[in-house]
Amino acid sequence: MAKNLNPSRMTIKLDFGANDPTGKRNPNTGKRESAFKIKFTKWAGKWTLTQTQALNLAGAKIENAAVFFVRHDKRITSDLLIYWGKDEYTIESVTYDDGLPPDGFDLITCSKKVVDHG
Repeated sequence: MAKNLNPSRMTIKLDFGANDPTGKRNPNTGKRESAFKIKFTKWAGKWTLTQTQALNLAGAKIENAAVFFVRHDKRITSDLLIYWGKDEYTIESVTYDDGLPPDGFDLITCSKKVVDHG
């Protein structure tokens, strides 16, 4: 997929995981609580979208889009969430490299969760 990427651009540490039950209940609502649990961490770089790519994502109703590149890893699926710092991202799609390691990179298209504090 993305063969000409420079690994030195991989300066972002992404946490991959899922919201798992904590065994606790919210005392106000009685709903079961869940929290993000890290399954694995990977170094990544930020992929810059072209204007055409950004328009295509907007047309697919993917808002607040971000694309990261990581070393090829089949564990990455759209069932996972990504945390980068305090920001949560939902994986919209993964474009897996069709080449052989160690020079393979996957592109992860995400949408950033917008937290409404109002």
